[in-house]
Amino acid sequence: MQKGIYLILILLSLSIFSCSKDDDDSDKRIEIAGSWSGTFTGDVIGTWTATISESGIVTGTAIVTSPSIHSNLNGNVSSDGKFSATVGTTSLGYNFDGQLNGKSGGGSWESSSKTQSGTWSGNKK
Repeated sequence: MQKGIYLILILLSLSIFSCSKDDDDSDKRIEIAGSWSGTFTGDVIGTWTATISESGIVTGTAIVTSPSIHSNLNGNVSSDGKFSATVGTTSLGYNFDGQLNGKSGGGSWESSSKTQSGTWSGNKK
């Protein structure tokens, strides 16, 4: 009987200590924070640069190659690394969505009018 109680206590102890929070739930924005640059291709071609804060705020510039257009890039990165930004305005610009992982990332973009689209990629400097 006493061996049975010890066995139950040992199993209970193991189950309590093995149920710790996984590191996969950590906030990736801290690792992602910093200066980034990249390119976008598709119906429109260009380059972009951005600074990402530890809280996930994205600010930067995008340059469309032809015709040459400079525009602000603003958005955010969620704690799991999902990237969402707008070049120009939400009604007259380009929407970028994708994933950042440490020092690189990529995704797709689409014009606000849904008439142009493509892909983008970037790297942390």
